[in-house]
Order: sequence, then structure tokens, then C-alpha cells
Amino acid sequence: MRALRTGTFCLLGASSLLTACDSNDDPPVEPPPPPVDTSPRTLTLLQTSDLHTNIFPWDYFTGKPDAKRGLSRVATLVKQERAKNPDCTLLVDTGDTIQGSPLGTYYALVDNAPKHPMATAMNELGYAAMALGNHEFNYGMDVLNKFKAEANFPVLGANVRKVADGSEVFTPYVLTTVCGVKVGILGLVTPGVATWERKDNIAGLRFDDPLETAKAYVPKMKQAGADVVVVAIHSGPDKQPTGSATSPESWLADYADATKWTDRGNLPGENEAVQIAQQVADVDVLLTGHTHQPIPKMLLKNQDGGEVLLTQPNRWGSHLAHVQLNVTWKDGHWGVDTHDSQLHAVDETVAEDATVKGLTQSYHDTTVAYVNQKIGSTTAAFTGGFAGRYVDSALADLLNTVQEEASEEAGFPVDLSATALFSNDVALPKGDVTLRDAYSVYIYDNTLYVMEINGSILRRALEMNTLYFKQLDAANLPAKPADAKATTPVVADYNWDLYSRIDYGYDLTKPAGSRLTHLRFQGQDVRDDQVFRIAVNNYRGGGGGGYSMFKEGRLLWSSADGVRDYVARYMQEHQNLSPDVVNTCNFTLAPDLYTPYFGATLGPAKCAPVQ
Repeated sequence: MRALRTGTFCLLGASSLLTACDSNDDPPVEPPPPPVDTSPRTLTLLQTSDLHTNIFPWDYFTGKPDAKRGLSRVATLVKQERAKNPDCTLLVDTGDTIQGSPLGTYYALVDNAPKHPMATAMNELGYAAMALGNHEFNYGMDVLNKFKAEANFPVLGANVRKVADGSEVFTPYVLTTVCGVKVGILGLVTPGVATWERKDNIAGLRFDDPLETAKAYVPKMKQAGADVVVVAIHSGPDKQPTGSATSPESWLADYADATKWTDRGNLPGENEAVQIAQQVADVDVLLTGHTHQPIPKMLLKNQDGGEVLLTQPNRWGSHLAHVQLNVTWKDGHWGVDTHDSQLHAVDETVAEDATVKGLTQSYHDTTVAYVNQKIGSTTAAFTGGFAGRYVDSALADLLNTVQEEASEEAGFPVDLSATALFSNDVALPKGDVTLRDAYSVYIYDNTLYVMEINGSILRRALEMNTLYFKQLDAANLPAKPADAKATTPVVADYNWDLYSRIDYGYDLTKPAGSRLTHLRFQGQDVRDDQVFRIAVNNYRGGGGGGYSMFKEGRLLWSSADGVRDYVARYMQEHQNLSPDVVNTCNFTLAPDLYTPYFGATLGPAKCAPVQ
């Protein structure tokens, strides 16, 4: 019988029986692959940012609930949105994750043995990736690397490189496939880390320009098969809307229209998210952070005329960013057809996720007990907020005294000190003082610098200081304290400094740049070439807040401890502390803002407002 070859089988003559061909026949032909499902689909991107170890809806500095924050509430929103599109959803974080509240401080510096609470909570939520933030480096590389090892997701930082050879320190990007679409996520961090961070915490590291880094990596991601490119960056827009940045519509203005936008006063490269959207081809979405703003949606044009979407979910778990990408199949690959985004706010109507809460409750309870321990006492309250900023107050003098004594104990006595009051809601109470009270007047994990500066640097810093205020009319003051602040641009409260051991004053009826009325040291006018030692925190000493003149100075010493810990230590060593002991009168502000808003009877014991 003669066998006829047909495909992968042999047909045996009249019997019509199939039998395998012998070993000399051609190999079997693989069946064709199933057809690709090219029906349109929607990808969901969910984003958190600047969580700053806020898992619970709780303010550790005031000791009170805060319904408008916390990853445990955000977790409920994440699970709700994921359930709507379960196979096509990715959750991403854009940094400043492991620092910012006493919970982060405790599990970095007091007891770093347990798994980090943020790793515990984020693992439960199934993050796809996290980009580094500048505050990830605050506790040094040992703490950061431990957190990275505990996380079930990649921690990305493409622009963090080794000084020695330029090689990568962290995973630069990740490719992940959801519902058949390959998504590339590139992680970047603001290069301001190199300015703000203690040098021993980032020894051997450099922080490259995010824009140039994105230009190098996005083509690699496309070559590796990324259909959709997401840039997860701890950096935001370098400008903010003129007027109200809280209006969603204001973020949709044409970025090229100079009348619609105001510069933020950035360090070089600090906030380059918009430039990446405009100058890097093939980017579809920018998930941003760092600037602590709710940005529902910005629409930007790239160099090819395509539209790039940018969003940011504010800070502390106050919002969840929700991006929808409608993708279609064209020319053999997926591409974004249309996109949209919005923010989901957290409040008392959003329940805490029971699983996240249960996994992290013990961390929270330990932290609350830690901050509620008594450390000292006062004979009277030390006023904070605007009342402590708008007159020469005991609270600012206390913080400067702490910095002066810490510097002297380290062997670097100073001529003057500068600090800020960081919150509008807290003050040292009369009577017993807890660790929480001490921490509440210094809510950031800054360390202390002693720097050598000259009179020119000091004078320029004092002039820049008054950008905090708008130009005022003494006969027609704003209705409330906050309204005296500048609005174009808005200046953060921590960028209004109060100085010790120099005599200085301001006239706020003058235009910015010419408001300093006098500047004396030990009774003599300060000369531009006069040399001083100043105590400042590492943020300001590194030029943070736009005070680049401090970078012209020389760093003499950097503390290992945080200023916050020096405050607590001072309170422990000075029981029954009186405001009169630390309050000195060396600062004047005209017109008087204190009396109209707070009343003369509330003034400090020594320093009367300017009349």
C-alpha cells in the first residue's frame, strides 16, 4: 500500500486510516496561534503619593482623629475601583512614603526590627510599583533598603546613580501586562535630594536630571515592548495656576499662557513633570507627587502634538488619583485612544479597610503610646500659628534656643539661628508636656546645620523672607491673618523664618525686595563682608524653599539627630519652662498684624507689637 503525505499525517490508500509518518518524514507543523483579542479595553491606573506614613485617619501631632487622611481609608477606595475593572487595574505610589509622621520616625529610629508598617499595608493592597521620594532617604540607606526588601513590589528610581561608575542603584522601570496590554512604569525622583539630604545618608549617590533620564529610558521601554508608558515621578509642575490652585478648571489652562501660571520657586530640575510631558516622546501619563497638591487633571502637548495626561493626589492619603486609559489595537500593538482622570477624596463617609487596619493596628497603638509619654512641663503656653509668626514670639525663640544650644554642645557655637513655625494648629500647652506636644511644634524630620555665611547672604535671605507676605495697606488690612500672606505665588508657612540674636525689622507696605528696615548685630549695622555662624535646618541650609543664597555659605557641621529630637531633649532638661526665659525682642513687623487679629492682651510677656 502506498502512503500519501498530507500535512502531519500519512493517508494509507483505500483504508482511509490515519497513521503517523515514519521518522524520515517532515516534523509536525505547529497549529496556528489563537487570534489575538483586539477588542478595545479600558486600563485603570490608581495612584497614591506623599503618604508620609499616614496609614490611619489620625493626627499624631494633635492627638486627634482626622477623617480626611490615611491609607486605611484610601484602601477602601482602591478595592472599590479595582472591583470595577479587576483584570485591568494597576496601583502605583509616587513616593515620600516611609517618613513624615511619628509612626515613620518610630519604626525607623526607635524600633526598626519589625516589618515596616507601610510595607505591610501596601503589600496587602497589591501595588504594582512605587517611585522613590526625596524623604525616602531621610533615615539613610539601611532603613530604605530594609523597606525595599520587605515590599512585594519594585521600588523605582531611574535617576539615582552611583557616583563611582554611574550605574543604577534602584530598578529604573518595570513592564507589566494587564488584560493583554504591556504597561511600562518609569520611576523618577526629584534631584533636590542632593540639596536637602544629609550627605552621609546619600554617600556615593548622585541624582541625575529627571528630564534627561526620561529621554534615555522611555525609548528603551518602547523597544522592550511597552504599549503604554507611565512616568511615576516624585516631582510636579514647576508652576501653579495663578489665583486658585484648588479649582480643577485652573489646571486645564494652557501652560504656555504666562498669565495663567506662576513660578513655584523651584530648585533647578526640582519639578520637571511638565517638561517631561512636553519633551519626551511616547509618554502617555505622568503620575506626579512632591508638590502636595490635588491635581485632578492636566492636559499637555508633547513634541509630536499628542496629548499627555498628568495628575497628582495631594498628600497624606487625602485623595486617590484615578486614571482611565481607553486603548485600541492599531498596526500590531496597543495604543491609548482617549484618557481621563479624577481624584476621589477621603472623608468620614469612606470607611477604613478592615484588613489594612487590622494588619497595622499594633503599629499605630505603639506609636500613640510612644508620643503620649510625659517629658516636661511649662508655666504658661507657648503660642504658635499665625499668632506666633506675626510678633516676636516665645515659641520661635524656644526653637532657636534649642538650635543654638545643640550647636554649642556639638562644639560649633553660633552667632544666630533661624527657624520657622510649621503648623497653624499647635502650641506648647501650659502644664504637662508630652513627646507629642514637643513633636507637634516641629513636625518635620529636619536635621541641624551650622553654616558660615556673610552679611550679604543674611541680608538677601531676610529680604526673600518677606515674600511670604503680600504688599499691605496699613489703613486697610486683610480680614484675617491668612489673608496677609502672598498669593502669587503662595509661599509655604515653613518658608517664613524667624531669627535670633540679630535685630531686624520689616515694613510690609513696601514692595518685595525693599522691605528690610534695619539689620544689626550686637548693636552695629551688619556689613556685607561680615562673617557669621548660623544654625539652620538642613532644608534651609541646602537652599530649600528658594533660599539659594545659603548654598553660597560653608557647611561646618551637620547633626545626626533631628531638630525635633533636640526639642524633646530640651524640654526634658528644662522642667517648668517659662516663655519669659527664652523670649527676646529682636524682631519688628510693620504694620502691626498681631493686635488686629489676636488682641494685645494675647501678646507675649516681653515683646509688644509695633504700633
